[in-house]
Amino acid sequence: MNRPLAIAFSALGLAALVLRPDMAAAQLVLPGAGPGTATGAVQPAAPVPSAPKPPPGPVVVKLVGEESVVGKTLMLNGARGKLQIERKDKSALQATLIGVGEKISDPSQACGVDLGGGRPLDLTPAGRPEGVIRLSLDAPSCPLTLDVLDGAVLVRGAGAACTFKDADCRVEARGLWGPAPATFEGQKWIESDRSRADKAVRENFKALIHRTQGKQEIKAVAAEQAGFTSERETVCRDYAREAAHGYCASRYTELRAAGLAARLNRLDGKPEGAVVAAAKPRKPKPKPDAATTVGEVPTSAPALAPAPPPQAAAPARKSLFDIFR
Repeated sequence: MNRPLAIAFSALGLAALVLRPDMAAAQLVLPGAGPGTATGAVQPAAPVPSAPKPPPGPVVVKLVGEESVVGKTLMLNGARGKLQIERKDKSALQATLIGVGEKISDPSQACGVDLGGGRPLDLTPAGRPEGVIRLSLDAPSCPLTLDVLDGAVLVRGAGAACTFKDADCRVEARGLWGPAPATFEGQKWIESDRSRADKAVRENFKALIHRTQGKQEIKAVAAEQAGFTSERETVCRDYAREAAHGYCASRYTELRAAGLAARLNRLDGKPEGAVVAAAKPRKPKPKPDAATTVGEVPTSAPALAPAPPPQAAAPARKSLFDIFR
């Protein structure tokens, strides 16, 4: 290689170092090799496994207090008899229940019996075994339990219809006691209540299956859920004009949702006072600042953002010919 050509190659190499000084610090990295760790550097910590997800909790269901039925006139299936719950004092309730049935001597003839003999009967609190308020009515020859729903009461009895021989009357008091259909037909809130209750039943049933151990126990819970539909049909088929409004089915589904939620909370060891989860209060929307409201003039001008610092001018790139000047 002649001398002028060697000088030219040396000049090109020097120019590359001037124009790209970072190339001088580049290191050769072999395939498969990674950057080394400096002596004394902290090694990255191993990833911490995420905590297991907690089991699903009960879905909040609509619950009501005693005021939902106090002072209202309720009828069995919205058409027969009379049930009125009143306050005896600040902490006690009493009820007047007139049942309608058939004569023992002649079943073709209707009859009626006032279970209290003309006086109100005391109602005794019986906890929340199904998630809703339960009251006991100890009528002579006809003990009953009352589950308080939204504007209605589900009455249950230990046996068959109550028999009153002195009155020659057999009374069936079991079933849903609620208002007459004329008071709510055509209102959309019944459909909305039913939709929310159906969703709560599905979610609470899934949560209960998730917490149930053993094949036999899971089968029992599934069979109970499958039987709920037929039970609802049995209870509500005689409610007046039920096919037109679905009021009874809506209230019975709410009771089922509350019962499932109660079982879930008892599995968590919660006290009886917290058997059913309470609805979370809605957070109020933040009000706009008075100074920024449309149509108003702010009391003080908004602070201006600080100007960005001046950018340093980029160094001028040298030309290859400047090296030889």
